[in-house]
Amino acid sequence: MTDLKKLTVLLVDDEAELRQETAAFLSLYCREVLEAANGAEALAQFSLKEPDLVLSDIRMPIMDGLELATRLKELSPATPVVLCTAFTETGYLMKAIELGIGAFVRKPADTDQLLATLARVALPILQRRQIEGLSGELRASLWEQLGGVPAQRSLAEQVTRVARSSYNVLLQGETGTGKSRLASLIHSLGARREAPFVLVQMGALPVTLVESELFGHLKGAFTGAERTRTGLAERADGGTLFLDDIESAPLELQAKLLRFVEEKRFTPVGAAEEKKVDVRIIAASNLNLKDEAAAGRFRQDLYFRLADTVIAIPSLRSTPEAVLPLALRFLRESCEELGIPVPLVDEGAQALLTTLPWPGNIRQLKSLVRRVALETEGVIRSADVAALIDAPPTPTQPLGAGEAPLPPPFPCTMETLERWTLEQALRFCGGKRMKTSAMLGMNYYTFRRKLEKYGLASAED
Repeated sequence: MTDLKKLTVLLVDDEAELRQETAAFLSLYCREVLEAANGAEALAQFSLKEPDLVLSDIRMPIMDGLELATRLKELSPATPVVLCTAFTETGYLMKAIELGIGAFVRKPADTDQLLATLARVALPILQRRQIEGLSGELRASLWEQLGGVPAQRSLAEQVTRVARSSYNVLLQGETGTGKSRLASLIHSLGARREAPFVLVQMGALPVTLVESELFGHLKGAFTGAERTRTGLAERADGGTLFLDDIESAPLELQAKLLRFVEEKRFTPVGAAEEKKVDVRIIAASNLNLKDEAAAGRFRQDLYFRLADTVIAIPSLRSTPEAVLPLALRFLRESCEELGIPVPLVDEGAQALLTTLPWPGNIRQLKSLVRRVALETEGVIRSADVAALIDAPPTPTQPLGAGEAPLPPPFPCTMETLERWTLEQALRFCGGKRMKTSAMLGMNYYTFRRKLEKYGLASAED
């Protein structure tokens, strides 16, 4: 039987002795039983205590049960009202039905029938509370996974809401911010969780094969197509198709994606007949796709199809307060995996972790923490972090004037100065690129492109 112990019932009856007996009985099964002698008293009690459901006699002085039900429907349409009466006049019953009364019980009520009736009308209330409770727990869990800081709370709430829908979702954020993981979470929290979650890395597929990989092909459709192959879109039928790096899709493919996203129809390469699938689409980009569409580098109509909901994932450097909670969680998980005690993180290490720029975002942080857990015992210090993070070291003494070549003489170009600066920064940091980019405050990937531009990239690049 439904757990009535979680509910407050308002009992309305003008017969004091019967009301008190019924209230005493219901108190054994309900959290609280409120009493009122007529509809007017009941309204006052309802405004004061907001009970979960109302059990009322019909014929009462001052305000009868039907008028009370009418007023309650205006005040709180979701509150169930059960009418209890010894009379069976058709007019009363018809009026009650028009009001959408939850149920009727005869007066005096059979106790088993009364409990069964209350349990039935209370079931939607309890289910709604359970769902709300689970949603709250889910938001809290997501919030903790995202760092547990105020800046991430709205993101957790947005993910929780959209997961329950069938909307297409566009995730936007820098490389390493966790777009793939967030897409997987949205899938696992939604109605399609038991069906496949299929990842398509658009940027990793050769332009000549991306359409075949996505939509499949028939045997002999092109050179090398030795057998018919099912595409990733069809493998995701019933589940979620995650289009990562969507900005990498060739323009000629974007036209076909447009129809696929809108109608879930596609034609395999070399086929004459189209196919239809039932998939939810989540796309991700490390660029602002709206800006890309405005600049003509991405189809604007496809952007609007994908962007039913846009979730912007902040970079780690923009939420430095999230670094330490995430690092500690990754550390705990890594130590559990390794079967070793969780080391302490001293204040110096904590300070260093929160001040680094983290160009690789959460992915870089997690990688660092896993290495620190493997190589450090007891206490993690700033030196342990700096040795692995490729963080800019703090030299014990400054470079002497003769330790590095002088700047190029004027006149010279800005490019010449920039190349010299990069060379000296690399020298200062012992050739470690991550250290150098962090010291210069540059995005690591921008830094690498500059090294390539000036011919300074080493073999490990």
